[in-house]
Amino acid sequence: MQKLLWSCRLTIGLMLFPSLLFSQKLNKYWVEFTDKNNSPYCTCRPAEFLSARSLDRRARAGIAVVENDLPVTTAYVNALKANGVQLHTTSRWLNTATVIADTGAVAGLKKLAFVKKITYIGPHLRYRNPPNRPVKKRVSLAAIPKVEGAGYWGYAALQNNLLGVPLLHLAGHRGDGIWIAVMDGGFTHVDTIPLFDSIALNHRLFVGHDFVEHDEALYESAQHGTSVLSTMASDLPGYFVGTAPHATYFLLKTEDTGGEYPVEEANWVAGAEWADSAGVDIINASLGYTQFNDTTLGHRYRELDGRTAIGSRGASIAATKGMIICNSAGNEGDGTWRYVGAPADAPGLIAVGATDYEGKRALFSSFGPTSDGRIKPDLMAPGQEIVTAGNVGVQLGTSSGTSVASPMLAGALASLWSAYPDKTAEELLQAVFESADQWLEPDNARGYGLPNMTEAWLRLGDFGPGGVASDPVGGTLTFLVTGKDIPHDPVFELRDIFGKKITTAKIVLLRNE
Repeated sequence: MQKLLWSCRLTIGLMLFPSLLFSQKLNKYWVEFTDKNNSPYCTCRPAEFLSARSLDRRARAGIAVVENDLPVTTAYVNALKANGVQLHTTSRWLNTATVIADTGAVAGLKKLAFVKKITYIGPHLRYRNPPNRPVKKRVSLAAIPKVEGAGYWGYAALQNNLLGVPLLHLAGHRGDGIWIAVMDGGFTHVDTIPLFDSIALNHRLFVGHDFVEHDEALYESAQHGTSVLSTMASDLPGYFVGTAPHATYFLLKTEDTGGEYPVEEANWVAGAEWADSAGVDIINASLGYTQFNDTTLGHRYRELDGRTAIGSRGASIAATKGMIICNSAGNEGDGTWRYVGAPADAPGLIAVGATDYEGKRALFSSFGPTSDGRIKPDLMAPGQEIVTAGNVGVQLGTSSGTSVASPMLAGALASLWSAYPDKTAEELLQAVFESADQWLEPDNARGYGLPNMTEAWLRLGDFGPGGVASDPVGGTLTFLVTGKDIPHDPVFELRDIFGKKITTAKIVLLRNE
């Protein structure tokens, strides 16, 4: 009898165990709230949830603090936790929370009066990264390597010149005072690679937040973010200088390298909200979403209207907060998808396509339009065989994709903005769009085209004494010199695209008072 009883108990246990396992499987869910009632926050006290720098940016642009700036209602979040779920992220802009829960807990959430809708956005992936390592110490270079004949920008000279960046740098506008948030899947070895010594040692490199694992260990997971950052932030004169070597950078991990699911779009929104609150000026996200590991969750072209995908909805709001949002357009131009992805379809966001070194659209660069007929991409930037940081030391490599085109443009915009820090994002972008080579005839292959930061600099007004623009015609150079305080008998230096001096001459000016 005892043997039989043990056998029965074992059988019952085996019958129950599979269902127990199923109920304990954790997934991520997107929980939408009905309202922000009973919030402890008020738009009349914005300093409680937005930094002074964020508020200053809004004030310059005449942007009011509105209800979607308010954090989600604290009582609602606490109620979710009380129902046995783990909070992953929240979104004040979309009034939502992303939670980690099993199916039983989700059933309980659906009964809460303030829960509008719950959507499955992927499994809860167990993190595969090794234990967090401490930040390593930087080792000084015995000597900075040089590239013979390449001038100040070294191996980055050609790619920077395609955007008209060198003249800005020569005039001293290299991104000083501009804050850039970089959202990616990780930034391996950024704490040791000498290309980033300058921004680190000058306190212009900051770890923001890891929205995947919720720790501050960002120098791990992926080399992709390192390559992206290097196109902007590298600063080894004569060897490799990015498009904004003097900007300030905040690193955010939003991409989960363990798998592709819509939760990453929720992470994208959370990262953008963090950047907005901190007072960031420019966001670069070399990320895009079309299909996922779970094919039932993939986007359809008709959803790319800027109002449907989670990331696109958040990006559309991000673009109204006085920041410039640069996002890779996608690499599906020669693939079956063909079109831009999310959140590149968002209005107001700058979807960046890629060109080769002749300014032609790279074959892989994704096409527009959006499903509601808007032109995409918005602007182009160099993105084929672009020089980027390698894995260790001063090693360099090349990368292709709109993932490198987007930061190339973001950095160039930072250098331009540093010349006119009182301009708004809208004013700056207007000049940049007007400088692009398809401004008057945009299309869905190259958008408004490849912009020229030098021309945009000129368009924005009085760019300072001694500023020069040149136009080679028939073997001669015609100079336009603007400014109110140009000295008599000025001395001009003529340099090539590598920054190498060709000649120096005194010039007599015919003044137009």
